[in-house]
Amino acid sequence: MSTDVLEATVMLEALRVTELRLLLSQMGKSKSGLKKDLMKRVVDLLHNECNPELLSAVRELHKLRQVSKDARRSSKPSPVEIISMPACVSPENPQSPISVCTEPQMIKLPFYQTLDTILPPTPLVPMYEGAMQNSDFMFHLSVSQQAQIQNNASVECVFRICYSESIGVEEDQYPPNISVLVNHANCLIECTYSSNKLGTEPSRPCRPIDLTPNLYLTFTNRLSVLWGNFGKSYTVAVYLVRLVSSQDLLDQLRRTAVEQQELCRRRVSEKLRSDPENEISTTGLQVSLICPLAKMRMSVPCRARGCAHLQCFDASFYLQMNERKPRWTCPVCHRYAPFDELLIDSLLCDVLESCGEDEEEIEYLSDSSWRATRHDKSDKNKERVQHQQIKHQVNCNPMGSVIVDLTQSSSDDEDFHKEETVSTHLEDKSVHFRKCGIVKTTKAKKSKNPGPKL
Repeated sequence: MSTDVLEATVMLEALRVTELRLLLSQMGKSKSGLKKDLMKRVVDLLHNECNPELLSAVRELHKLRQVSKDARRSSKPSPVEIISMPACVSPENPQSPISVCTEPQMIKLPFYQTLDTILPPTPLVPMYEGAMQNSDFMFHLSVSQQAQIQNNASVECVFRICYSESIGVEEDQYPPNISVLVNHANCLIECTYSSNKLGTEPSRPCRPIDLTPNLYLTFTNRLSVLWGNFGKSYTVAVYLVRLVSSQDLLDQLRRTAVEQQELCRRRVSEKLRSDPENEISTTGLQVSLICPLAKMRMSVPCRARGCAHLQCFDASFYLQMNERKPRWTCPVCHRYAPFDELLIDSLLCDVLESCGEDEEEIEYLSDSSWRATRHDKSDKNKERVQHQQIKHQVNCNPMGSVIVDLTQSSSDDEDFHKEETVSTHLEDKSVHFRKCGIVKTTKAKKSKNPGPKL
């Protein structure tokens, strides 16, 4: 292992989760998981795919982390610096620089379209000794902002807060014990805590806080933030936004994010391409037409750009789910799948329009064509009828037999056909176990130790 790699590995220990995610996202790797998981992925990249650009990016992030700490100690704002990072470490993109700013950048929220900035990002500065702090801000709405709020019910004035120690884009995060007041009136905050431990931050996702009901349109507004100071730094901002519905986002996807059929067919061909090291070649790939989230037939199949699988999920249901609770996680591979990365699969859209409504699965063939995969349901229907007949026999059996179906407790359909037929006798009652719906009854055996003859 080279000295540069060892040095970069040590520097990674000082980076925050946000900075590790930034490294991974620009190299096309998963950003989900705890810090130790993110660290392991970056270290693996350093050992396996190391290049000068990656090493330089780690050094620059570490340097900016130190500059940020020194700036906070001296109570002076840290300067804005630009670093270069590889967008993806690959032969196609050997050098793809990206600009990263040391100022905290709040993540773009698909359901909130920013129209204007009312209060620019401002740090929360502790003013008192002790944990609980109170920070006050004053702002006044412009004539244009007043008109937009009055004339459009979907326009709101929202308050957002995130970490100020981050480099790059940061998700919203409430501080512990947060309370927000506008003109001495409490604002509704929807948050939950994972524990009652002192200093615990509310769990994510943390939504923007609506200030509109308590605003003065023509007078100066007073914003008061009560928060717990437990060693972390936060930045707050106030924005004028327009609320966007899941249907609006779906319409936007249909207009701007439909993947061409040629690219879809190429992806299928690459999946079906035989591996030289594998003697068995794949001649077909099965894809379900049922959404893994809604458990219903898809109407708008989509997946994220970073997803390697062919299986899609329904865009409409996915957007509705994230509108209620924004997670943006692919239900198939569990990778981060934000709105900007979603693509509609035009090939699967044509398949859904062409095949029958009762079809639930198709198979892509080696020539990029497809065929419907039909499963014979006669056996399942036969089992259902036989099971109903068995229940009827229990009610009509004069011997008081008890029917026990072992397969009802099995979670594996394959085990259903492997259950052994067993008959036993217990307290002069026949207990029956069935295999594939066939029930056998054994007569009561005579006792091996009969009593003495009289």
